[in-house]
Amino acid sequence: MINNWDNKKKINLFIVFTIIIIVLAFIIFSPSGLINRILLNQKKEELIKLINREKLIQDSLSNNINRLQKDTLEIERLAREKYGMKRPGEKIFLVPKK
Repeated sequence: MINNWDNKKKINLFIVFTIIIIVLAFIIFSPSGLINRILLNQKKEELIKLINREKLIQDSLSNNINRLQKDTLEIERLAREKYGMKRPGEKIFLVPKK
C-alpha cells in the first residue's frame, strides 16, 4: 500500500512539473512570449532613434528651403558659388584646390 502511494505521489509530481515546464516554455518562447517581446522592444527603440534622426534631417531641410525662399543674400551666395555668377563689372578669380 505504501509503495502504491509513493508511485502515485511521484506520478503527480511528474505531471505537475511537466505542466509547469510547458507553461514556462509557452510564456518564454511563444509568439507573444518574453523573448519575442524583448526583441520587439529592441526593434522599437531602433525605429524610434531612426525616426528622430529623420525628423532632424527633415527640420534641417525645411530650414534650408525657407532660407532659400526668403533670404536673397543666401540665394546670391549660392548663385556665386555654384554657378560662377557675378555682378556687372566684377572679375572672378579661380583658385585651384590643393
